[in-house]
Amino acid sequence: MRCERIFLVKSQTSFVCSNCGNVFASWYGKCPECGEWKTLREVESLKSKVESKESGRRGRGELFSAAGEPAQFASLKQSPNSKLQSARIVTGFGEVDRVLGGGFVSDEVVLIAGEPGVGKSTLLLGILGKLTESIGQVVYVSSEEEGRQLEHRAERLHVPADKILFSSEKNIDNVLKGLDELISNHASRISGHESRVTSQIKLVVFDSLQGLYTSDHDSLPGSLAQSKEVLMRIVNFTKEKGIVSLVVGHITKEGDIAGPKFLEHMVDCVLFMEGERVTNIRMLRAFKNRFGPTDEVGFFEIKETGIHEVPNPSQYFLDLEHEAVGKASIAVRQGVRIIFATVETLVVTTSLPYPKRVAKGIDSKRLELILAILKKYLRLSVDSYDVYVNVSGGLTVSDTLADLGVAAAIYSSLTGTVLNSRELYVGEVGLLGTVRKTNIFATIQKEAQRLGFVTIHSGASINHISGVKKK
Repeated sequence: MRCERIFLVKSQTSFVCSNCGNVFASWYGKCPECGEWKTLREVESLKSKVESKESGRRGRGELFSAAGEPAQFASLKQSPNSKLQSARIVTGFGEVDRVLGGGFVSDEVVLIAGEPGVGKSTLLLGILGKLTESIGQVVYVSSEEEGRQLEHRAERLHVPADKILFSSEKNIDNVLKGLDELISNHASRISGHESRVTSQIKLVVFDSLQGLYTSDHDSLPGSLAQSKEVLMRIVNFTKEKGIVSLVVGHITKEGDIAGPKFLEHMVDCVLFMEGERVTNIRMLRAFKNRFGPTDEVGFFEIKETGIHEVPNPSQYFLDLEHEAVGKASIAVRQGVRIIFATVETLVVTTSLPYPKRVAKGIDSKRLELILAILKKYLRLSVDSYDVYVNVSGGLTVSDTLADLGVAAAIYSSLTGTVLNSRELYVGEVGLLGTVRKTNIFATIQKEAQRLGFVTIHSGASINHISGVKKK
């Protein structure tokens, strides 16, 4: 039986959006994906398709490309000296290392984002200042500031700038060429070693992703296509040279990182810095971390002299001095650390057909669930009231251990009962009104006693939400 292969090579026309990078089979005046006008460009590509016929039957299609050398495969088991922990680069900030899982890892690309003015550049300058003492020279690429501006800020923050190499080049291709020369020049002075082992430049900051561009795209810097291409080149360069790259990203008005979700998939770690403008407290969270945890939170305080770690963050979120209607103390988990905070509630008669439910610091859906439980089992007429809930200090709580404290604070505000500020409420409230016990009660109890709490209300002492009335 004869086997026949037919090779079909044909020219195919497609249209690529210069803003978002999406490809379409036909031209549109307005991009269906990103909504920009007149951004589609015609491109021609060759599509090679191979069809197999055997015994008069069409076989599976095969795709061939002009590839280079075949890929090489090696054992996943590495030598004992190449363990991940030994390759960590400690930042000098215990809170940053906590979030990262012990420090940066070689070949790692970290994307850090946050509101404008939240302190991203201040934190990065502080990290660079400490790293220059341990790893030598570092590189800061800024597409938004000039050298004299960064130098002035470094002096104000008391960060030594003599070992920070700076560039304000905005073309990513020129930036990477310059970095390659820096690394190659240092490696050429040391014979008998590979460049990625002896490279003096171990860390580079790119500030910011949306300010850099490549001339291969005719779209403006900051567009989706530019951001994707720039980040891809940074990632490839980082993996090739064995360095650490910190990339600053902008955010949208909704609070998400600007650009497609694809950007977050490309990097190894996504850090988000948040905090209220009216306070000096800042929190650093990891939304993605290939080499560490994602449930840890780092706490910092912004001062005139720079950014400083907060070893005991509970002191900023807890108010034990004043007792008032609608206040309750809670304890929640932030990674392996226990944070104590004060929940404040305001319950007022509504004049609207649908009462307001405003939650700041806790999930609004969780608040509605707690109100439904209070209505069912405590017979509270919550439908006649607007309910406002706030976690003091700008802390965001996702731990369900805060349920009991939120319920107690709402009950206090609605009934006019003043709760003792030295009493702590800890426990998750189920849909049946049961208060569940926690397996970290001993840890919470030990820390609570140190802070001066005299009573802890939890699943061990209150097995149902109705017990709040008796407290």
